[in-house]
Amino acid sequence: MYSCKKNDVSPDDPGNPGNPVVINADTIANRLRLVNATKKTGAIPKGPAVSSLKFSFDDTLYLVDKWKLPVKFLHEDSTKNVAGVYIQVHKGSSAATFYYDVPEVPDIATNDSISVILVGIDPKDLIDSAFGLTVVPHDPSGQALGGVFVPVDILTPTADLSDLISEQGEYWNWSMSSIPDPNNPTGIDIFFNSPNKLWGLLGQNIRGCCTNGHSEYTANCDSANFRFLNFQTFFNWPSELYKFFDDGTYAGLSEYISAAPDPQASNFCGSGPGVVNEHFLRSFLQGTWTVNSSNFLSTLGTSTPQSGGVAARPDGRIDLVSSRLLIIFQPDREGGSRGLVKFYTLKNSSSPEWYPF
Repeated sequence: MYSCKKNDVSPDDPGNPGNPVVINADTIANRLRLVNATKKTGAIPKGPAVSSLKFSFDDTLYLVDKWKLPVKFLHEDSTKNVAGVYIQVHKGSSAATFYYDVPEVPDIATNDSISVILVGIDPKDLIDSAFGLTVVPHDPSGQALGGVFVPVDILTPTADLSDLISEQGEYWNWSMSSIPDPNNPTGIDIFFNSPNKLWGLLGQNIRGCCTNGHSEYTANCDSANFRFLNFQTFFNWPSELYKFFDDGTYAGLSEYISAAPDPQASNFCGSGPGVVNEHFLRSFLQGTWTVNSSNFLSTLGTSTPQSGGVAARPDGRIDLVSSRLLIIFQPDREGGSRGLVKFYTLKNSSSPEWYPF
């Protein structure tokens, strides 16, 4: 009988793999997708128990496959500028043996009160793993400004387009658009835009004329009298929202703010800056929407007032829709790999914009 004993299963037997995936805090931490993050060994720094900071989500951080989602911080106190965030993974009572230092998105660094980081995850083998993150914002010197623990939930794509149709009082609110770099997934996006980004903050240097103390903005100026002024121009899309109805119609709103130079009203004999005129445009959109067999969302309709390309539209392939998040992918119009990704969160009339830390 000894000679007929069944052999022990080989470690290489595919029915009993010898190297199963061990899902611990370090495994999960290595699956995070962060931008320009630095890995540091040891326990995460502790912030003060009381903080004036606020952030952009309530009790749970939702992550998805492929895309990095924005996590925003509000620091109304100018002495509490968030330059980056320490992040450490916790699973049960155990913490990862390392943590990350994640710098804020450079495109938002000029904003005096809002900072943004991007967080994503590779969800392979992690969908059913409960874990959370300790999040510690810090100032430019690395000093912790606060700390909070948040549970994480990984959202999976769904083909149920009924989630696109919001309930009464709810709407889809644009939170970010980006073009990830296909050759550097952990690097800075090729393009980034959000309601918190101000474009053109360096302004424009415009040439005018100062002749014997008389200012003019004219082409008929002697080169010896040329003067340059800096015009502090900017532009921004502070809000974009949509509501889809089950009868195939939709309503939307898009806002645009800009400061345009007014050289005719400026004094080129002075020290500047030049005069700018601020404009605010609010466009109301309405029309019909359809989704084809490839989950491509198309909208047709009008904008009031007519605003050309200023008013955005949510057209593109629906990559994910849930009761909380809508992700739309617009393929590269030149046929390349630089597609635009737009993120929307579901809000209602009573949703706060910020939550206490």
